[in-house]
Formats: sequence, structure tokens, C-alpha cells
Amino acid sequence: MKYLFLLLSLISIKSYSQYALSPFADAQGTLLREIKYEDVTGSPYLFDYWIKGKVTTKSGKHYVDMPLKYNVMDDKLIFKHENGNLMYFAEPVTEFELLNPELNISNKYINGLPAIDHFNSASYFKVIFSGQTSLFKKTNKKIIESKQYGSAITNKSFNTTNSYFVLSNGNFLKITPTKKAILVLFPSKEQELNNYLKKEKIDFKQDSDLKKLFEYINKI
Repeated sequence: MKYLFLLLSLISIKSYSQYALSPFADAQGTLLREIKYEDVTGSPYLFDYWIKGKVTTKSGKHYVDMPLKYNVMDDKLIFKHENGNLMYFAEPVTEFELLNPELNISNKYINGLPAIDHFNSASYFKVIFSGQTSLFKKTNKKIIESKQYGSAITNKSFNTTNSYFVLSNGNFLKITPTKKAILVLFPSKEQELNNYLKKEKIDFKQDSDLKKLFEYINKI
């Protein structure tokens, strides 16, 4: 009985260690030399300020309450160390969450999805809805140049674009979130979707409404 109790205790400790939240100071990183885009209007980051968030690494380590920034241009996550240094994670990050305390929500980003367009398995996608049929959003940034009429000065700015992707039965497809596109994508559910969209005022430009729509799609 004594040996059984010891064995169960060891199993419990091992299970807890796999899911325990690692202290922030444990996070290993490489020093970031931040590129300054002094002549470019805007920011390469998703948000140009630090956001508290959660991080999960490939080995299963979890970190919480970390000051994070997501560099959309480089498709990399950085954190601010306790000593003030800006750091890349030394270990691959498989998912992270950015917390919004004002709305009491968090947005999750994951990688490991199939390669599509110019994105690969290391690219991060925002999870709009996760289920048998999942919806993801990819934010992309690039620098564009423009000139005002009659001016010799070239203006540079960050241009942000968003794309949406559906993962269903192993197929990863890019979609345009419109009523027509959704009905084409799910022909066997056309009648139910038509009835639902007549009843619910879904704004296809709002991620929260798209989440509601895909929750319904996964139920029918």
C-alpha cells in the first residue's frame, strides 16, 4: 500500500509539472536588436504597445503575465525581460494569447497549420473559432510607398491586410467572409444557413460575428 501511494504521488507530481505555469524569469531568449523604421509611418507590430499574455512553447512550457508584442512584419513574438531587454524566445512558441482586460477577453494565435499562399507552418494565425470546421485570421503587414501629386517626396507606411482561412477535414482554404462565399463553401447546409442568416444579423466584417456563425455551422 505504501509503494502504491508513493507511485501515485510521483505520477501526480509528474502530471502537475507538465501543466504548471513556469515562472516568467525561466523564459529563455535571445537578445533582439530592434529595427527602427524611422521613415515609415505606422508600426510593424500588431499593437504598438506591450500586452500581458500567455505563451506555450514546443516542449510544453507555459508562461503567464508576460509583456508581449507580436511583430507582424517578421511573424515573430517578442517579450520584455525583467531586466528591460527585448527578447526573442529561444524555444519555438506554438501558441500565445494576448489579453484585453478592458473587454475581459483574450485572442489566441497558433502556428503549425498547413502551408498556404506565402505562409508556412511557422506562421501565426488568430483563432476565430476552433472545432471540426475552424476559422482563422491572418494579419499581414508590408511597407508601401506613395507620392502626392506634384511632390518629389516618397512617403512610406505600413499597410495592413487581413485574410481568413477555413480548416475542415484536413483541407485548409482561403475564403472571403461573405454570405455568398459561406453558402458556396457549405452547400449541404445551405437551407439551414439561409434561415440562420435571415434571423441573425451577422456582420461579416466583425470577428465576433464570424465566431458566432462558425459556432452554428459546427452544430448543424
